[in-house]
Amino acid sequence: MNLLIFICSLYGTIYGLSKFFRKKKALYLKLVTCGVMSLMFSRLYQVIYLTTQGNLNSGFHIGLLGITGSFMFFFSANFGQMDGLVDDKTKAFRKTRIISLIAPLSVLIIYLLFFMKVHNTELRIVWGIVTFFIMQCAYYSFKHIIIYDVDFGIIKSLRKYNALVLAYAFLSMLEAVGLYIDIKPLYVASCVSIGIVAVTLLPVLKGGAQKWTI
Repeated sequence: MNLLIFICSLYGTIYGLSKFFRKKKALYLKLVTCGVMSLMFSRLYQVIYLTTQGNLNSGFHIGLLGITGSFMFFFSANFGQMDGLVDDKTKAFRKTRIISLIAPLSVLIIYLLFFMKVHNTELRIVWGIVTFFIMQCAYYSFKHIIIYDVDFGIIKSLRKYNALVLAYAFLSMLEAVGLYIDIKPLYVASCVSIGIVAVTLLPVLKGGAQKWTI
């Protein structure tokens, strides 16, 4: 499953580098590409680690930094590059900000329901940290799906992309649940779905970004 995700994210990385790492391309697009690249390196490490050591279930490993990094890049793109364009922090968007809490709270509930059953303190602590970064990413992805759009349709054009990032957030949690609670069908389904997201994320983003100039 890690090999599958690595291959899919490798394709995504090559696609992003070829399409977005050019002059005059928005930093937003480059940050998202770095997120997919971070996912790729995390899975490459996990493939190598599994081949040599055979087990990822003991607690912290470097691959988790790559997974966390992918969410940090996606969060940075939405929070640093896009959120200020659509939310001026006034009362007009207070309802949207409150509703958007549904996404991170749902991620937190998954963690509390399942990871508290894991009899490994290190694993609970490590995934507690990873969950925190997933929650941040999920909040802004969901917010940019439901928030009222600005005049030029910038946010509207990115809704499909943000839906995929939000799906990636929940799928990462479900993958971990399937792995550590030993629910193999859930683990396999989550990994396959993450692979699909890794392949489609940047092409969907490109399609949305093309509408910025229309």
